[in-house]
Amino acid sequence: MALIFIDGFDHYDPQALDPFGDPWLARGKAAYLSPQATRIPGRRPSSYALRLPAGAGGGYVKNLEAGRTSLIVGAALRVAPFENTGEEPVLLGVRDTTAQVAHLVRIGEDGRLKLYRRQYGYDQPISTSVTTAPARGWHYVELQVVQGTSNGTVNVRLNGVLAITLSAQNTTQGGGPLLTAFAGSVPGQPCPVTVDVDDLYLADTSGTINNTFLGDVRVDALKPQAPGVLNQWTVEPTGLPAWAAVSDGDETTALRAATAGLRQTFDVEALPVMTTPAIHGVQVTLLARKTDAGSGRVRGLVASGAQTAVSADIHLQEQLAWHTALFERNPNGNVPWTEGAFNAAEFGLESA
Repeated sequence: MALIFIDGFDHYDPQALDPFGDPWLARGKAAYLSPQATRIPGRRPSSYALRLPAGAGGGYVKNLEAGRTSLIVGAALRVAPFENTGEEPVLLGVRDTTAQVAHLVRIGEDGRLKLYRRQYGYDQPISTSVTTAPARGWHYVELQVVQGTSNGTVNVRLNGVLAITLSAQNTTQGGGPLLTAFAGSVPGQPCPVTVDVDDLYLADTSGTINNTFLGDVRVDALKPQAPGVLNQWTVEPTGLPAWAAVSDGDETTALRAATAGLRQTFDVEALPVMTTPAIHGVQVTLLARKTDAGSGRVRGLVASGAQTAVSADIHLQEQLAWHTALFERNPNGNVPWTEGAFNAAEFGLESA
């Protein structure tokens, strides 16, 4: 798999409160999210984005489940004006498993992108772009790092155009594979300037699809709107159809599976109207927890035509958290998704 994770920040509010009155933040969607992060209007009508405000709270940090020798991170970013401040806000970055070496993209006051290598707390400038990304507007920035001792590469794209490219690099100074992507600040550091983030994706260079820059993409959150063919989970409390219980935004209504192997699918909202959309992948997102001692597991599920596919096991904890399962290909033929195939498919989960 090359596409690893996507988030459009549409389906959750980082300031929603937990039972103790504290913000839930990303509820597992990120390894760390600034306690001051808020949800704001996104790049498109009726969508949302994530605001990382200036200050000590930090930014957005996403850890992978396992280290990789290559990592691509892309996101739509908007930086608040910061003229005459002496600051160079962090846009995007990746860090290895040693947490000592990071490659990061900053933006200067002249709007040019600047590539740095951070090692042992010090930033080493590597390259500066000619193209610019003026403040006050959305720009799509992508960073690709491929590890190697003498053949590593680092590339940065701005709005679909290659802005920085470096080859024959030593990108393994920390000695570990790449594990972490971040936006807004280096992990553990303050956000010097307010940065807005939307339509984020993570990928690597493995596989045969989605193994390079995806370009300016959009991530749409599409909720269940009708029952699917498979209906084996129980609605609690009773009185609502299963699809409404998981899409009403009310956490007092939910689905429960008492045994393994039960499947539940939903008909989800159709894709928004677009001109010849290309679908890089479909991510099933679950807000779930276990309710008993011992292991609690589920799997993401897609049913397309006569074929079904399930994800790897998702291990649940006692507290509600967001979990994701990404399907790059349509299981009906193991082919890339099309608009028609997506709109006809059903998505859900299986107890494990």
